[in-house]
Amino acid sequence: MTSRVQPSLLVAFWVLLMALLALLYTTVPPSPDQSQFDWMAYIATQGHPFYVGSFDMNWPGAMWLHEAGIRLFGVHAWTWRLTDFLLMLGFSFGGAVFLHRANWPLAAWVFVFLYPALYVPAGSWMAGQRDIIATGFLICACALAMQNAPKEGRSVVLAGVCVACAVLIRPTFLSFLAGLMFLECMPMRDIHPRTCSRSARALRFLAGFTLMIGAAICAGLALGSLDDWYRQSFQFATSIYIGEPPQDWRVTLWTLFVVSWNWITLMALFGLVVWALRDRLSYPLMLVLGIAATSTLSFAVQNKGFGYHLGGILLVLVLLLTIGIDQLDHWRRSVRTSLMRWGVTVALTGAVFLVLAGTAVKLENLKSGAVRILAGQFGPTDLYGLTEAERRDIISLIKDGSTPDQTVAVYGTHYDLPYRAQRLPTYRYFTPAADQIKPGFVHYDEWMAEVDQALVQTPPAFVVMTRRALPGPPDELNPALADRSILTRLQQTLSEDYKVVFSNANVVVYQSPR
Repeated sequence: MTSRVQPSLLVAFWVLLMALLALLYTTVPPSPDQSQFDWMAYIATQGHPFYVGSFDMNWPGAMWLHEAGIRLFGVHAWTWRLTDFLLMLGFSFGGAVFLHRANWPLAAWVFVFLYPALYVPAGSWMAGQRDIIATGFLICACALAMQNAPKEGRSVVLAGVCVACAVLIRPTFLSFLAGLMFLECMPMRDIHPRTCSRSARALRFLAGFTLMIGAAICAGLALGSLDDWYRQSFQFATSIYIGEPPQDWRVTLWTLFVVSWNWITLMALFGLVVWALRDRLSYPLMLVLGIAATSTLSFAVQNKGFGYHLGGILLVLVLLLTIGIDQLDHWRRSVRTSLMRWGVTVALTGAVFLVLAGTAVKLENLKSGAVRILAGQFGPTDLYGLTEAERRDIISLIKDGSTPDQTVAVYGTHYDLPYRAQRLPTYRYFTPAADQIKPGFVHYDEWMAEVDQALVQTPPAFVVMTRRALPGPPDELNPALADRSILTRLQQTLSEDYKVVFSNANVVVYQSPR
């Protein structure tokens, strides 16, 4: 099919489409998690490393990507969206290379067009989140693992590096490395001839993984953040940040696969069947099933029920979908009777129509962003309790009412405000998750002493507060949060003549009297 179209025309159309998608993607507001990492990354660029200058229980991979984006593009509302879009393009090429090496040439072309078109409108709590990005590194690892002679050995090492990158973003993806090494012990048909023995490949996977993890540890040693990383990512995460899942996993699965991804899932199942019929349990098929298994296991281990924890499945579904289209096109060209050719052509036409129509419906979710762009209003659309106009007003208040050496305290999830205002936090424990600590926690006294000292020595010039914490005046703490130690300290600070300078149904902003 692609042979009938000039490759130069396809490339030109792809460049135009990607430019439009990138522009639309910059209007998608960052999720609270992404805004938090943006602020943490800005803090890191000011000489305060992750974990030392800001608190989080996640591993540092995603934070480093956010920091790279800020160092490349500066502090903007769209910085992470552009950074993530470029990453996604790299992962799209990785998927295309994998499909090409698995002998699905048309699927490779379809994938580089379709995956970005479905990724961008996936939603702010899906696109750009850690799980879907980590899965991108896994598909690149799969593509590298499929490299044949004479570059096989080097590529297998790089595949291990890619797996390590995924693990540094989402540590529950470690199971994929075990799966890679296990596959080298299994008797299965290889697509391409190999120069390395199976044991040598397994050792090279492990060597590449160890090399990258070792580099991360060395970076932590150089920055002096390893101890804080251990306290936050291990001690806090295992003793405090666990409990009952906030969302029912059955509802999540229904919402994703039946409501949101229904046509994608159906076509992916068809692609899986035709792939298995053609190649049986071949090495590339097992790699893709391994990605799906890794994402599913990660979802179960995290036990939160969040849909974005299954974000990596979207890449697998799109990849399998393109294989189904490739196989239909192959049947169309290879069947001998005109009747069969007509039937397959109808099926292929229907599949293409379904893909185009379904993708168009997904892209319609970006209509408000397109309207903003056409009106010459660049920036994220309204979401998370604030309009973009309100965000800009608050950012101007913070910039005009404080100096760069003054701090901002946040209680809630509106980290984008101090990030875009380019102000540092009053204390590093600024996430609501950190305020789950209780007196029995091993570092409770030390952490609370740090908060108390910061509120006295560098009191916040502004406080951004969620209405859920203080639904009324500063002396009216939400009874459901009365046991939150950091919130209680912050409430005491607000009672020292802080004045309200902005208020709506979701957010209150206070300014220091000094």
